[in-house]
Amino acid sequence: MNKFTIEESTPQHANPLLLNRRHWLKAATGVIAAVSSLRAQSEVAVSLPLQLSINENPFGPSAKAIDAMQQTMARSYRYPHAQAQQLIDAISKKENVPTDHILLGVGSGEILLAAGRYFGEKKGEVIAAVPGYTQLIDAMKSAGGSAVLVPVNDQWQHDLDAMATKISEKTSCIYLCNPNNPTATVCDTAKLTAFVIEAAKKVPVFIDEAYLECADDFAERTLVGLVTAGHDVIVSRTFSKIYGLAGLRIGYAVAKPSLLAPIKELMTGNPNLLGMVAAHASLLDHDYCERTRLQIKAGRDAVNSVLQQLGRKFTASQTNFVFFHTGIPIDRFQELMKKEQIHVARPFPPMLDWCRITIGLPDEMKLINQALRKILS
Repeated sequence: MNKFTIEESTPQHANPLLLNRRHWLKAATGVIAAVSSLRAQSEVAVSLPLQLSINENPFGPSAKAIDAMQQTMARSYRYPHAQAQQLIDAISKKENVPTDHILLGVGSGEILLAAGRYFGEKKGEVIAAVPGYTQLIDAMKSAGGSAVLVPVNDQWQHDLDAMATKISEKTSCIYLCNPNNPTATVCDTAKLTAFVIEAAKKVPVFIDEAYLECADDFAERTLVGLVTAGHDVIVSRTFSKIYGLAGLRIGYAVAKPSLLAPIKELMTGNPNLLGMVAAHASLLDHDYCERTRLQIKAGRDAVNSVLQQLGRKFTASQTNFVFFHTGIPIDRFQELMKKEQIHVARPFPPMLDWCRITIGLPDEMKLINQALRKILS
C-alpha cells in the first residue's frame, strides 16, 4: 500500500497502524464470540472423528472466562504483569497459602519439566508408579537421573507400602499423580497423607493433582495443606482439565519458597495474558466448576455401566477419563475404534490390553457406548 492510499483511506491525523490493530481486535473479538456460540451448539452437533485420547474437557471454558478474554483482547499488546499478580492473589485465596508459595507455569507441564530437570541434575532417583504419568520422570532421566518404578497395586492405585521400601540415599524425590494417569484412581486419603508426611522427612514429594478437581470429594483429598504445615511437599494443578483451558496453557505449583526457587530458575516460559485472565475468572465461577464436574461424572458413570454390562474390568475413576480392560491388544482396539471414528489413548505399558478414553459431550458418549457394545460384545 502506498502513501497516497493510506492518506485517502484513513481519517486526518489517524495512525494507520493503530487503526489496523483496532480492526484486527474487533475481528478477533468476533471470532471468540463465534467460538463461544459454537461451543453451545456442540451439545447437539457431533464432529467426527471423536478426539478422546488426550483428556481435554469438551465442555470448554466457563462463560465468565470467555467474557474475560473478550474484555481483555484490546489490551493484548501489554505485558501481563498485573494480571499475573491478580491470578496469584486468587490462587492464594483458594489454596489458603501465602503468595510466595505459588509458582505459575505454562501449564503444569512446564513445572513438571523444570522440577524433573532440577531433581535429575542431582543424579539421583525418582520413585513413581507404573503405569503412570511420565513427564517429570522423563525430564529427570534426560538430566541424568534415573527412575525406580513401582507397579500399581491390585486396586490400580499407587502401592504406597512398596514405594516406601524403595526410599534410599539415592532418592532425589518421589512423584505421586493423584488421581493417577492412566489408571484414574485415587489413594486412600489417610494412608496417602501418612505416607507423604513420613517420606517428606527424607526427600521432597511432588504431588500432581491435575485431575483431582474432577473427583467427587476434592476438598477432602487435596494435600495442599501439608505445604502450609511445613512439609517438603510440592502440589501442582492445571487449568487444562476441570476449567477447560488446555489451549491456553496455565498451571501452578504450591510449595515452600525454598522448594520453588530452584525450579523457577529452570523455567523459561511466561503464562500469557488471555490465559491468566481466563484462569482468574474461572476461579470465581464456582457454579461452572461444580456443574462441569457433575457432567463429567454422568458421562463416566454411563461408560462404567456399559462396561459392567459387558463384563469388563474397569478402575474406580475419579477423573475425566475411564480406564478399562479390553481383552485384546490395545493397538488392535485402537484400530477397531478408529473404524467407528473414535480416537482413544496410546498404550500404557505394561497394561497393553487396557484402554484409556476421555469423557466427551453427552451425544459423543452415546457414540462411544455404541462402539463399545459393538466391539466388546
